[in-house]
Amino acid sequence: MFNKNKTYEQHDNEKISFYRSSVLDLNSKEHLTSDIDIDVCVIGGGLTGISTALNLSKKGYSIVLCEARKIGWGASGRNGGQLGIGMRKDQYTIEKKFGLTHAKELWNMGLESVEEVKTLINKNRIDCHLVNGVMSAACFKKDLEDYQFEIDHMSKNYQFEGYKFFNKSEIMDEISSDIYLSGMLNTGSYHLNPLKLTIGLAKLIQKNNVSIFENTPVLKIVEKNDKINVYTKDALIKASKVVVACNGYLDNLLGSNKNKFIPINNYIIATEPLGEKKAKEIIRNNYAVCDTRFIIDYYRFSEDWRMIFGGGETLTSKFVKNSNNFVKKRMFKVFPQLKKYKIDYSWGGTLAITVNRLPYFGTSMNDKLLYAFGYSGHGLALSILAGKLIAEKINGESDRFKFFSDINHLSIPFRGLLRRPIYSSAILYYKFRDFLNS
Repeated sequence: MFNKNKTYEQHDNEKISFYRSSVLDLNSKEHLTSDIDIDVCVIGGGLTGISTALNLSKKGYSIVLCEARKIGWGASGRNGGQLGIGMRKDQYTIEKKFGLTHAKELWNMGLESVEEVKTLINKNRIDCHLVNGVMSAACFKKDLEDYQFEIDHMSKNYQFEGYKFFNKSEIMDEISSDIYLSGMLNTGSYHLNPLKLTIGLAKLIQKNNVSIFENTPVLKIVEKNDKINVYTKDALIKASKVVVACNGYLDNLLGSNKNKFIPINNYIIATEPLGEKKAKEIIRNNYAVCDTRFIIDYYRFSEDWRMIFGGGETLTSKFVKNSNNFVKKRMFKVFPQLKKYKIDYSWGGTLAITVNRLPYFGTSMNDKLLYAFGYSGHGLALSILAGKLIAEKINGESDRFKFFSDINHLSIPFRGLLRRPIYSSAILYYKFRDFLNS
């Protein structure tokens, strides 16, 4: 039996984010007020859950989706909008850990995840402002050598030619900041408005007769004979399969499995619109950018030419009271020219970070309950792939799900009691390291 805490409530008093202002909420009219019996119950209204429901609905399964607040309430509707290929770790590191064969399978699925998102967007005409190109911007001298190694390694071993190197003068011409030493463009990656994507996909599953129950937190999950009982405040759902898709908002819903990740809080701001001309003076080709610090800065321009800038992590589980001030100090170090522009929006969100930075897939309750979480800040594409692989597993095709579920993940010791102290110590260490190397 698993019980749910209430991490989702941490945003209840938060002001609206830019993403929420840019799209109408789904506002599902369905309400769960009586007990039901169903093939699959999906818990979590983010991209993992919606993708699972979408893929299963195409196979004819009867499905309900329960979301504690609104569709896209968690990281799926709060992130930086960078649609990246591959995994959170570079391929060379993955090869050393798992071997070349497994690493290539993971790479191919990382490529597939972005292609899957692009196909869904184009086929269903989801207006989420997809733009090509994500730039890695170097903060340290060693990054130049790392970039050149990765470009050569990926070309030789994976036949991937999507990287382009930028030297000091070229990166300054591309990004109007004097802090970067070099850069590496990934033309296989994109950026977009993640909440528009999430709500667009939610509308698709509604068309496929998936019932979406917003404001319906799951309180308890209990295995009972050949079914799983899912308890909400007002009703009982009896399901043959249950998919838990809560990522950083998981709490106790999978028992001790929460000890496989550390929840971290990250923050984003959005300026007033700068206009296309000014925006392209700052980022010439409208790429998304992510730097090479351990505690990264990441940014891009929105569809209405606002600078969306994310960065900074807090040591405690509590959200900062003024994320505006918290983030804009970082932004002004990169772009002091933005000091004259107003900050219109600021918000935060919770990520799930695993020790090895790879997502954690698994099952319990005799394979009747499935889950995926721990995307470690690289989940916009991978979460949609996760839903596809979960659906394959439920449909009797386990091979691709196993490429992730077979990965050995370390647990945080002492029943997770050290999650926060370990994380806080690591943040202090890497902040110091970033400072020394800068």
